[in-house]
Amino acid sequence: MLAFSRARTIAITAGSRGAGATSCTVNLASALARQGLRVLVIDENFDENIACALGVRTRYDLKDVISGACRLEDALVQAPGGLTVLAAAAAVRAMHGLDREAQERAIKCFTKLDDLADLVLLDARNDARELSPFAGAAQEVIVVVSPGSASITGAYAAVKNMSRTHGRKRFRVLVNRAQDGPMTRLLEGNMQQAARKHLDVALEFMGAVPLDPAVIVSARRFSAAVEAAPTAAASRQFCEHAALMLRWSAPQDDVSRLDTFMQRAIYGSRSLAAAGV
Repeated sequence: MLAFSRARTIAITAGSRGAGATSCTVNLASALARQGLRVLVIDENFDENIACALGVRTRYDLKDVISGACRLEDALVQAPGGLTVLAAAAAVRAMHGLDREAQERAIKCFTKLDDLADLVLLDARNDARELSPFAGAAQEVIVVVSPGSASITGAYAAVKNMSRTHGRKRFRVLVNRAQDGPMTRLLEGNMQQAARKHLDVALEFMGAVPLDPAVIVSARRFSAAVEAAPTAAASRQFCEHAALMLRWSAPQDDVSRLDTFMQRAIYGSRSLAAAGV
């Protein structure tokens, strides 16, 4: 954790459904927790979300905390693998309309979270028509892409939208369900070339996670593969990627407090709403 400032925020998203962003979030979070970190997963999705993937039920949303309908502790759900889950789908969609008092409650809520987590993973929605303010506020963004034209096109579109709307100039890319090395390298090369030429952004490829039936079998059991099948090829890769994530250096001007993250998210949501995005 020496390379990390406190409570890092990492958004994980994809440009299309089916790329496996939620599966990657579950497995990376579990791999990080296995290394002794307190990992909080904040979920922006109503369906096919983290809670469903881990077989837990979230009674409250972050929106309920912000409105004063429940305490923060009531909304935090303990999930398998030592993870903590916070549902936030309703909160994100209402964020641009928060009044001053609600904004203060939201910021205060994340001040408390700063003492409860070492690392925050955000399972960000991938709706190109309704961009994620959390992805815009996060310190890092991982774009998950899987082989196939729809996923590749969607990932490029996601990078394009976030770079133009949020002004983000660097993205991490994780290739999921990779079937062979040459195809993965071709995908990486094509995406990097297109991003440099048309978007003026840097794509930093984390590597790949192989297509592995252990991931599917584990998901059916509401478990991360790194927990249910730790020796599987995909599990080993998730653990390697998690170890490398801990070495990522924060920008020199970075402020990692979670209350600051929430302030950025609120400002970003208002900017998106004003722009009609």
